[in-house]
Amino acid sequence: MQKLMLATHFESEFFLFDDACILDIDNFVKRLSSIKEKGVRPDLIGSIITHYASKWLPDLLDDDGKKTIPNAEESPESVTTSWMKKRFFVETLVGILPPEKESIPCNFLLRLLRIASMVRVEPAYRDELEKRVSWQLDQASLSELMIPSFSHTCTTLLDVELVLRLVRRFMNLDEAVRSGAALIKVTKLVDCYLAEAAVDSNLTSSEFVALASEVPSHARAMEDGLYRAIDTYLK
Repeated sequence: MQKLMLATHFESEFFLFDDACILDIDNFVKRLSSIKEKGVRPDLIGSIITHYASKWLPDLLDDDGKKTIPNAEESPESVTTSWMKKRFFVETLVGILPPEKESIPCNFLLRLLRIASMVRVEPAYRDELEKRVSWQLDQASLSELMIPSFSHTCTTLLDVELVLRLVRRFMNLDEAVRSGAALIKVTKLVDCYLAEAAVDSNLTSSEFVALASEVPSHARAMEDGLYRAIDTYLK
């Protein structure tokens, strides 16, 4: 009975976030801190954060996950003001993420990283997101990993340099974390990503080779994925 009462109390606090905090991130942070002090599990804290963030992030992405520009007729705010608010929101979110490894799903972190790249958050926040994604890279989906390049200096459509950094971070983790099934999954993910990136004629051979060779050859039980990527690149 006591557990049921605690669960009911927690659920009521969770849903209060929608009404009281959706327009006030400072209030949200304060309420979240008070819940953390009650000893709520990190994964539940993560659920609150992802639920809350989903109220903000969709208006930055269209149905295909591509960059959209806010419609000036729909909002009195300028595009610059709107993006500055989004950047502040993303940076605040990164600052309150639970430190535990799997408290936030990898694909959500990738989605957050995509928007962080779009609105150009401060490097420290981007670095933190990249670090957290690398911890769970074996859980990433190909579609979420295909983050467009928002840099004017990058010639490829996809942010290949970002993925290379993520894979390198993963390979620098403790061997117990990056071995076995996790390594095989990441290797397969890399090969599938290369097959997609290879369609872009602006992808250089050095970029292709760098990413392909970042994972060890013994992690490829079959090299069909890599051969398919090479074949696509050479066409």
